[in-house]
Amino acid sequence: MLDPMAGSCTTLIEASLLRRQSFGFDIDPLSLIIGNAKLQNYDLPSIKTEGYNVLTLGQFDFEYNHEELLKELNSRFSEQTRFFLDYWWFKETQLELLSLLRQIEKIKDFKIRDFFKLVFSSIIITKSGGVTRSRDLAHTRPHRVENKLPNSAFTEFGKKINKIIENGYSNLPTDSILQTGNAKILPLNDQTVDLIVTSPPYANNAIDYMRAHKFSLVWFNYQIDELKNTRKQYIGAEVSIQIGKTDLPEFPRQIIRTLSDLHPMKGRALYRYYFEMHDVIKEMYRVLKPQRACIIVIATSILSGFDVETHRCLAEIGRSVGFDLVHIGERSIHRDSRMLPTSHASNSSQIEARMYREYVIGFWKE
Repeated sequence: MLDPMAGSCTTLIEASLLRRQSFGFDIDPLSLIIGNAKLQNYDLPSIKTEGYNVLTLGQFDFEYNHEELLKELNSRFSEQTRFFLDYWWFKETQLELLSLLRQIEKIKDFKIRDFFKLVFSSIIITKSGGVTRSRDLAHTRPHRVENKLPNSAFTEFGKKINKIIENGYSNLPTDSILQTGNAKILPLNDQTVDLIVTSPPYANNAIDYMRAHKFSLVWFNYQIDELKNTRKQYIGAEVSIQIGKTDLPEFPRQIIRTLSDLHPMKGRALYRYYFEMHDVIKEMYRVLKPQRACIIVIATSILSGFDVETHRCLAEIGRSVGFDLVHIGERSIHRDSRMLPTSHASNSSQIEARMYREYVIGFWKE
């Protein structure tokens, strides 16, 4: 099984639970860190011991090495990254996080070290609370809340460790492989994959993953300017780049023309999205064996009040590269399941209209 845009690794985890061999690729650094941590087998007593060591020694470091931590904050991060840290975290929280991170970095077993990077990230990118001055990083674009008093990083880290210990940890029965890779140029031979299940990015960056992921990545030795360059590689990123020409089917070309009349810049971004998704779907067709299925899960997007019908456009693109379209299923997306801002005040708000329905496109390769 293949997921060429693995994201949070749901496909790979489910494949492992079904005892299927699976491969995943992604270019997002945090997806790779978290995904590889999720796909490992762990010894729970070792996790418990290391977790309490990280917490205890981190608190000791914070208490007795205050000046050393302050110096490291200045030496570890670029000027631009330090400005980012100072805007989103109080200085004391930065020192708490750095003291925890220094202990995590000392763990010799890379699997356990990556596991605690996942825990570390989870106390930053949260649905509520968290250690930043932002509200709800998991659901929305970041907005600093001036009167917010973030929780202690030590308290949040301890809660996560206790939750893991209380719930236990389910080891996956088979191995899955997650690697850095571009879905437009997969490092796989022709006709070698039995099944593809994937959920590509939404049109015109409806969900800007890097906007939230950078809050964790800056702590893992990624600088802000480096992450900006990485973001430019994402499918459909709203930046000006040179792209070639491709013969899109008539329906997506019609959608692009209509949107361009309403909003030229969004029309150009949508063209880039469908142009790049054409390359992705063509690549999936290449690596898939004959008589096999490809499943794409995508949500609709409303841009400038216009439904760009992403599911129909991707379906037509799939047909143009050789797939047979079997069916397009659909379901409503619950507001609390969306990685977008939600409003409980009105069901007719602009935000509510942005993403409310999910489509499952079923392709077949003869």
